[in-house]
Amino acid sequence: MSKIILATIKERKVTILLSVLVLLFGVYSYYFIPKQENPDTSSPVAQIVTVYPGASASDVEELITKPVEDAVAELDGIEYIKSFSYDNASIVIVMLNYDVVYEEQWDTLRINMDEIKPDLPSGSWAPEIETDLTESAGIILSVSGEDYTNGQLTSFAEQFKEKLEVIPGIKKMEIEGDLEKEIIVEIDNDKLMPYNISINDIYDLIRAQNVVIPSGSIKTDQGKINLKAPQSISSQRDIEDIIVYISEETGSVVRLKDVADIYFAYNEDDLKFRDNGKKSILLTGYFKDNENVVLVGKEVRSTLNDLIDSMPEGLEINEVLFLPEDVDVAVSDFITNLLQGIVFVILVVLIGMGLRNAVIVSITIPLSIAATFICMSFMGIDIQQVSIAALIIALGILVDNSIVISDAIQIKINEGLSKLDASFQGAKEQSIPVLASTLTTIASFAPLMVLPGEAGIFAKSLPQVVMISLVASYMVAMLVTPALASKFFHKTDSKKDSLAFVKTQYHKLLKINLDKPKTALFIVVVIFGVSLASMLLVEIKMFPYVDKDIIYFNLTSEVSGDLEKNEEFIKSVEQMLLEEPEIKSITSSIGGGLPRFYMTADMITPSDDKGQILSRFEIEKNSRFNNKEALAIYLQDKFDTELIGGYCTVNLLEINMPGPSIDVRLSGGNIEEVNRIAEAVFEELSSLDGTINVQNDKSTYKYEYSLEVDQDLASTFGLTKYDIQYQINLALNGSSASVMKVEGKEYDIKVKSNIRDIEDIKNLPIKSQYTNEKILVKQFAKVSLKEELTSIKRYDRDTLVSVTADVRPEVSASTIQSAIEEFIDTELDTSDIKIKYGGESDTITKYLAGLASAGIAALIIVYVILLIQFNSLIQPVVILASIPLSFIGVALALLISGTPFTFTVGLGIASLFGIVVNNAILLIEYINRARKDGLGVREACEDSVEKRMRPILLSSITTIFGLIPLVLAQSSFFTPMAIALIGGLFLSTLLTLTVIPTIYYMLERGKA
Repeated sequence: MSKIILATIKERKVTILLSVLVLLFGVYSYYFIPKQENPDTSSPVAQIVTVYPGASASDVEELITKPVEDAVAELDGIEYIKSFSYDNASIVIVMLNYDVVYEEQWDTLRINMDEIKPDLPSGSWAPEIETDLTESAGIILSVSGEDYTNGQLTSFAEQFKEKLEVIPGIKKMEIEGDLEKEIIVEIDNDKLMPYNISINDIYDLIRAQNVVIPSGSIKTDQGKINLKAPQSISSQRDIEDIIVYISEETGSVVRLKDVADIYFAYNEDDLKFRDNGKKSILLTGYFKDNENVVLVGKEVRSTLNDLIDSMPEGLEINEVLFLPEDVDVAVSDFITNLLQGIVFVILVVLIGMGLRNAVIVSITIPLSIAATFICMSFMGIDIQQVSIAALIIALGILVDNSIVISDAIQIKINEGLSKLDASFQGAKEQSIPVLASTLTTIASFAPLMVLPGEAGIFAKSLPQVVMISLVASYMVAMLVTPALASKFFHKTDSKKDSLAFVKTQYHKLLKINLDKPKTALFIVVVIFGVSLASMLLVEIKMFPYVDKDIIYFNLTSEVSGDLEKNEEFIKSVEQMLLEEPEIKSITSSIGGGLPRFYMTADMITPSDDKGQILSRFEIEKNSRFNNKEALAIYLQDKFDTELIGGYCTVNLLEINMPGPSIDVRLSGGNIEEVNRIAEAVFEELSSLDGTINVQNDKSTYKYEYSLEVDQDLASTFGLTKYDIQYQINLALNGSSASVMKVEGKEYDIKVKSNIRDIEDIKNLPIKSQYTNEKILVKQFAKVSLKEELTSIKRYDRDTLVSVTADVRPEVSASTIQSAIEEFIDTELDTSDIKIKYGGESDTITKYLAGLASAGIAALIIVYVILLIQFNSLIQPVVILASIPLSFIGVALALLISGTPFTFTVGLGIASLFGIVVNNAILLIEYINRARKDGLGVREACEDSVEKRMRPILLSSITTIFGLIPLVLAQSSFFTPMAIALIGGLFLSTLLTLTVIPTIYYMLERGKA
């Protein structure tokens, strides 16, 4: 390293030229690096949907869900398996952890699903697998208009789609809410009865009429001439004119229109959308990976404006979501914070070192940041809030190495060495201590890259960028700073010391400590103990809400299986929301969830009783609420007390996967016993002060008609179970017999019966495939009314009932958690019930354990580095004593500012391990060198504060001032971290200058 340092000093012009090239390439890299709002934390989730028409929820669970779950369970890295069994359909959701290559697991999943197809009951559809459920939309546009039909709105959306999907950077555009038109062939059973044909015969006949078989060609003298067969069905009239029966006696012809009504209708099961109370079509856009969405968004915006200008009056195009705008604002705000931090740091260096030296040291900042951008572009790290926050956090640290090197060079120049020799000797002398301090800081951030869960993936770029920038700052400090110092530094007047007063006060305090070291250290230990105890007073709020003006609502209608009732229910929620002045817009889905509008937003499974509403709000519009949490609590209270026809959960966007504060999961073999315990837990949670939105998702019962077939009697009629089940299912649910193609569009031809009530079922004729005779259902079966489960939820292959609740802001979730656990343990007999607790307590345990593991790993790595540097078992312990000193500052900062303990505060504490030891390294390294030069232990300790106070204070103050913009930004995610870092770094710096020499003196004073 010494030869390289010497070469950069001697060849200053080359060094300066290379530095300029790095700056230019850094600017270029910044412009083209993909820009996102947040890191991609899309969870590896797959959904398997299997339709089994006509089956009850219990039959679906037994015949479909369980076999699918067993096949899914063979995958590696499963986080959980969740399933929902409804009438007619099974939905199985599997989430993997981030430790597996999930593309390989999805391939295995598809193979497993293919293997179980033969084992699934006949009549069930093949399982459909979706693996891109967590892909977040970048653009959601609403196309609505009172005077337009669904088809017309879809046509307008298609025009937008054609223009937008060809823009470079757009991955795909999808139209949502396009209600598919189909042709309904509704058989009139009374009209069909006189003829010896069944609904099944008509179904087969339509299929046969619409089969297209190539006819071939005829060989002639002119060559082969193709023979064109009659076209398949191409119009409604073709269907109406199909002959379904010819009388053998009279030869009269019966056409399909004689026994059925044939008409166009929208598919009743399709997902519907509404925007601000109007029917709507959604156009959803997705960006390609590794794209600068800001640049793509500008082209999208330009194209949109041109298209909107050409649209007719009365058509409304609303932007439900436009991510490029959010990204532009977020990145611009953070870049502004970064620039503010740079200004603050430069001012501090200027005051502490003087103009000439400050300019040289400050060059470290743009050079290191430029080098970091270059590395980010090669490593595929996007520019987003976390990576820019990492630069802000590292900002003050970037100049630390240059401050130490320049201070050492300045001391050598003041001692009389030439500029060249002073630059070389100063850099060489400090190369090992600076390397050690850089490595210890890197070591404290490195374990943060493997934190668990979505939040760990979200924060991963923070330690990556900090580590890259630290390496860059080390290279700049060792190679560029000495080269520039050898040209521009000069001898300074040591009498003009801006820190003279501070040094005097520290000397007095250090003298007192060294006179009575045990007493001084005892006082510090007591202060540390009090600060640890005071942390119990700090509120734990592991994941704050995202800084977005979005609130969303998950809705469940109390009437299962009735889409019309669900639509009425959702409209009532819309009306309640529109009454609130803070609500700016609402977009609703009926029969399932909206397109994924945020990476951690709830996934809503398709169901007739489900819905979701996305709303934009503006707190400033009215002075009723201080923050968005207060608005959310107000709306939840309103829905809990006033909403009729179902329930609604109010949600704010979170970094972590969303969920309730309290979650009691009950499972067991006896569903009745599970429901009984769940009801008791629900009542207790509801009675506790501070709970809100208490829900019990136990499976409810509904009345269901049960067909009790006399099998012996049915057999005498020549009827099989297949005849009965298939023809009744066809009559009630209908089935697509074929497809009609018209002008490039396809329409399903759905055959069903005109059954209106249970009497129609009793009088439904079933045709035997053996006798060709038709027998009424009432001739071989009775119909009774029974209770059946509406749905069955399972978690990790156990039937599950969850009782959940949220907690008001003024109440601690841990208090409620303890109360409900005590109630279950003491008041309920749960010997046959398995109980698991989720919610906030589970999240806190998961992430605190991860942070603790990261902290311990950092501590061990730092100790090993110090052990190698100092070749001592004791001195690294002395240096590590600066870490508890930082805890005192963290506790005080959180208490004084009223900041809760968050995940990012934990990140800050873990990263402090490497930052605060740097000051102690400088002190111990100097004390050891002074002792080798002949000073006594006490004199060396006192002299270390004299010689190392300036770089220690300057490096700490620059780091603190670099973090101030993050505090002022009022970011829910990064401001608590900045406060913790500032508090820990500030107090540890003040105490390190006296406590570390005191510990060293007490341990070493008896040695020679």
